[in-house]
This record gives sequence, C-alpha cells and structure tokens, in this order.
Amino acid sequence: MIDRWRQSALVSFICLVLLGYHQQKLILSTFYLPPSTPNGSLTWKEMLPFFFRRDILACKTYYEFGGVINRLPSLTFLDGQKSVCLDQGVAPVPDQCVVYSFGNNGEWSFDEQIESYGCYVYVFDPSVWYWKHHHSKKVLFYRVGIGEKDDERNERGWKIMSLTSLRQMLNHTNTIIDYLKMDIEGGEWPVLSRWLDDGDLLNVKQLAMEIHLENPESIPGKYNLLQRLEASGFTRFFARENPYTTNSYLNKYNVTGPSCLELAWYNTKFVR
Repeated sequence: MIDRWRQSALVSFICLVLLGYHQQKLILSTFYLPPSTPNGSLTWKEMLPFFFRRDILACKTYYEFGGVINRLPSLTFLDGQKSVCLDQGVAPVPDQCVVYSFGNNGEWSFDEQIESYGCYVYVFDPSVWYWKHHHSKKVLFYRVGIGEKDDERNERGWKIMSLTSLRQMLNHTNTIIDYLKMDIEGGEWPVLSRWLDDGDLLNVKQLAMEIHLENPESIPGKYNLLQRLEASGFTRFFARENPYTTNSYLNKYNVTGPSCLELAWYNTKFVR
C-alpha cells in the first residue's frame, strides 16, 4: 500500500515538474525577446510575433504614467498611458529628468503626470491649434512636429524639425533625455530610421513608441528597424496592443492581432 502511494506521489511530482517546465518554456517563448536573428528566410507573417514580444526580466518595476478612458459603443479602454522603467540607472531622476513628448493631440495626462513625478517636459505637436507655451510650471509646448529633416512648412502647413535641430534650439545638444515618447500616428518609422542613422539615441535613457504595422509590404522594413534599435543597445521591457486596433488592419490578410502596439525600451548603457 505504501509503495503504491509512493509510486503515485512520484508520478504526480514528475507530471508537475514537466507541466511547470512546459509552462515556463511557453511563457518565455511567447514573451521573452530572443537575440536578433536574420530575417532572410522569414515571411512577413513569421515576423509578426517579434513585434508583440518583450523581455519580461528586463525591468523589475515599471509604472504607466497618464491615460484617459475612451468609451466607444462596443469598447471601453484606457489610452495615452506610457510605461516608464523605474529601475536604478534608467529611472528618471526627480527634479532633474528631461522628457521629450512627440505628439499629444491636446491630451495632457502623460505630460502632466510625468511632470508631477518631477520631470521637465517638452511637448511637440504641430496639429494642436489651441495651446499655451507654458502649459504648466514644468511643461513647455511647441507647435512643431518631429521629422527626419527640417521643413519650415510641409504639405499640411506644419513646421517640422529633426531631433538634432530641436535639441540645438533648446540648448540640449549634450543633455541626457531621460524619456522620449513618440506617438505620431504612423510617422514614427522614417523618424526612427533617421535617429538610428545619426546616432541620435545615444543620450536617450528610455524610448516609448506607438508603432503602426499597416500593410504586409511594410513589415520587413519595420522588423529590420526594430532589430537595429535593439542591436544598438535598447532592451524592450514593455509591449501592449492598442485594444482599439485589435484585428483591424491585419484581419483582411487572414492574420489575427493588432495593427497598433505600445512599445518601450531602455538604453542598456545607463544600466547600473
């Protein structure tokens, strides 16, 4: 009787170990961001999981600043919040930190909350018509858009400046940017490419982007850009789909998943 009980207990223990190993392997394969791999043999559908992944071990403590509740007839969700890693070395230092916020569409929740944390916030958006330069004590607004190059008046009549030019304008050429947020509705890809070409992110501690995947033809180029970003020393600690876009664009290509994602990285050169 005792031997039978021992055998049963041993079998149960082995099953639990195997189940735990399988679950751990599944979790890591789903959420752990693997090292960069060549994409020559990958189809665009095979590249898609890369955009949704993050390194779950990268940031011990992160906090989502900002966000407002959006209510639609079929969906209620929080939008506009951005994840900030608060681990030593990469965390913004209160009363010293500098934040660049590209694109806010007149919605100030992130900018105001990161200001209350203790940061100086510089907001850029050419589409906002009603504004004050001094939005609050530590939040300054500029009716200028971020771009890959300077343009005094683009096709929409907006003034566009490169990151290099903006930093020169603000006398921030050698300033560490603690957090750079870019939410510019699909215009992020050429801007990111320029930043990588010019080394503009070397003095940026954390980067957050809302990315848009759109059509299949664009997927390989976007895949390569994020591979370049992460090969340059940026670790992706956060990834979340925008619930408003779940299955929206890519549904027509017989692929499930969102076309819009919120991603965040930190620069490993600042890790202690």
